[in-house]
Amino acid sequence: MKIKKIIILIVAIIFSGFAYQASAQLVGPVIAITGSVYDAISKNPVTALLVVTDASGKRINASRSNASENGYYFITSLKPGQKYTITVTQPNYLKEKYEMEISDAYKYTEVSHDFVLKPMEKDIKIPLAVPPFELNKSKMRYGAEQLLESIKSTLANNPTVKFEIICYPDSDENPADNQKMTTERAQNIETYLTSAGIEKSRLSIMGSSKTDPSNPPPKKLKAKGKRYIGTTYIKIVSI
Repeated sequence: MKIKKIIILIVAIIFSGFAYQASAQLVGPVIAITGSVYDAISKNPVTALLVVTDASGKRINASRSNASENGYYFITSLKPGQKYTITVTQPNYLKEKYEMEISDAYKYTEVSHDFVLKPMEKDIKIPLAVPPFELNKSKMRYGAEQLLESIKSTLANNPTVKFEIICYPDSDENPADNQKMTTERAQNIETYLTSAGIEKSRLSIMGSSKTDPSNPPPKKLKAKGKRYIGTTYIKIVSI
C-alpha cells in the first residue's frame, strides 16, 4: 500500500511538470519595456501616461512615468515578435505615438527605451537636435528624412496645432544670400512634411538673414571636422 502511494506521488509530480511546461509554452515569455520620459528642450524628467496597444488597437497595458524618479516607467505583459503602439500623453505636452516591434525572445526580457515629449506652449521653439542641411546648402542632406521623422510624427499626432518652420544661416556674411538660402531651407522642410500628409494650412515658414541669437556661431574654432550649421526650429504658432 505504501509503495502504491509512492508511485502515485511520482506520477503526479511528473504530470505536474508536464503541465507546467505546457502552460509555459502556451503563455510564452513576457517582455517588459522600461526607461524614462524627458522634456525635449529642458531634458528634465516628466510625469506622463504611457498606454500600449497591439496591432489590432487592443489596449495591453499602461504605466505612468515618475518625474521624481528621473522620469522612470515600467510596462510589462508584452509578447516577443509582436508590434505595439505606445501613446505618451501629458496635458502640457504634445501627444506622441511610437511604433515598436518586440524582437523574438525565449525568456523574460526587459527592453530599455526612453521617450521625449515636446512642450505644448504657444510661441515655444523646438530645435532640431541635428541640422538637416550641409554647410551653406539649402537642399536637405542625405538621411535628413530620418532626422525629421520625429517632427513629422508630432505634427501628425497633434492635428489641431499649427507650426512655423524657422531656419537660421551658418554665418553672418552676405545677409541677402542668407535670407534666400534659409527661406529655401524652410520651404524644403515644408515640402517634405506636406508630401508626408501634413496639411499645408498648418505650416508657415521663416528664413533669417542673421545667425541664431540663441545659438550663435562659436567664437573659437571648433574641432577639426565639426562645422557650425544654423539652427532649425519648429515653433508652435497656435494650439
